[in-house]
Amino acid sequence: MMKISSPCLDSIHYNVENDIKDYPDAWCYVIVGGRNTGKTYSGLRYHLENHTQHVFLKRTAKDVDLLCAGNILGNKSADYEVDLSPYKSINRDFGTDIKAFKIKDGLGAFYERGEDGGAVGKPYGYLLALSAIAKFKGFDLSECESIIFDEFIPQPTERTSRMEGEAVMELYKTVSRDRTMRGRDELKLFLFANAVNVFNYTCEVLELTDIIAEMYMTQTEIRYLEDRGIFIRILKTPEEILAAEQKTGLYRSMAGTAWGRMAFSNEFAYNDFSNIKKIPIKGYRPMIKLTHKGKEYYIYNNDASYYMCTTKGKCPIKYDLDKEMGRRAFYYDYAIDLLNSCIEGRMLFEKYSLYDLIVNYKKRFNI
Repeated sequence: MMKISSPCLDSIHYNVENDIKDYPDAWCYVIVGGRNTGKTYSGLRYHLENHTQHVFLKRTAKDVDLLCAGNILGNKSADYEVDLSPYKSINRDFGTDIKAFKIKDGLGAFYERGEDGGAVGKPYGYLLALSAIAKFKGFDLSECESIIFDEFIPQPTERTSRMEGEAVMELYKTVSRDRTMRGRDELKLFLFANAVNVFNYTCEVLELTDIIAEMYMTQTEIRYLEDRGIFIRILKTPEEILAAEQKTGLYRSMAGTAWGRMAFSNEFAYNDFSNIKKIPIKGYRPMIKLTHKGKEYYIYNNDASYYMCTTKGKCPIKYDLDKEMGRRAFYYDYAIDLLNSCIEGRMLFEKYSLYDLIVNYKKRFNI
C-alpha cells in the first residue's frame, strides 16, 4: 500500500481518513467550510493510498472540460499544457503525474500520463458531470468505492437545477447497484464544499438543511446521524492557517465583508438566521396548513405577527404545495404578504428550511 507523507496531511490540515476511521458505518460524509484546509486533496489522497477507484462529480460538462484542460483520451497531451486537474497538488507533493483525460462531453477519467503524453494503465477514477449523466445509459461503475461531489454547494453566480439533489441520489443508486447483495461495503458519498449557502438542493433532498443550520447557529462542529448513517462536519479553519491569511492584503481588505466572513471565517454569511427562532405558540391561532414533499407545516398568527412551524393545529386554510394549482394558489393568496411580513420582522420560523420556503418561494417553484 502506498504511504504518503505531505505537508498537506499534518495535524493542521483536514484528513478525511480520520472521519472514515471514527465513523466507519457512515455511507455519507458532509464536510462544509474550512477553505484551503485540504478537503478535496485528502479525499483524492485517501483513494490513491488505498488503491480504490472513485467517481469525481462536478456540476456541468464545462467543469469537466476545464479539469481536463486539453487532454483527450487516445491523444497526446497538448503542446502548451494547462493543468487544472484536482490531482495537481498531489502530483506536486508526491511526484505522480496523474491527469484528467476527456472521453466525451461530460465524461472523463484520471490516468497516469506516459512519456508520450498519453494515458497509461487503469484509471484512478472517473470524472462525471451531473448535468450529462442522463446521456449515458446503462453505464457500470461498480468498481468504484465512492463518489466525491466536489463543491456541492454552488457559488451564488452558478445556475443549478431544482432537481440536482435527486440527480445525485440517482447517480449514487446507479453506481451502487447490488454491492451489498454481493457482500461489498456500501458505496461512500463524500460531499465537500465551502460554507457558501446553507440551503442547497443536495442537502435539501437529504433533509440536512435544518440540521446544518442548527449546527452553525449553535457552533456545533460534528454531528453523526447514526440511524441514517450520515456524518456532518462544519470544518473550522485552524488558527495557523488563519494567521497566515491575516497577513495578506486580501484579508485586511475583505475580512469584514460578507464574502470575507464566508471565505475566512467559515460563516454562512449570505444566509439570514435572524428570523429563525423556536417560540411557544400560546396566544397564536392556527391559520394555514401547508403540505410539501409529503410533510405538513403550519402557519400561526396573532394580531401582529406570524410563526411557521411543525406543531400541528386545526387550520381553516389548506394548500398542497406538491400540486401545481396548490402552489400557485398559495403564492397569490398569501406568499407575497408573508414575505413582506418577513421583511418587516413580523414573521418567525422554527427551522431554516421553512424560512427559505417563504423567502425564496417564487424561485423555488418557478412562478
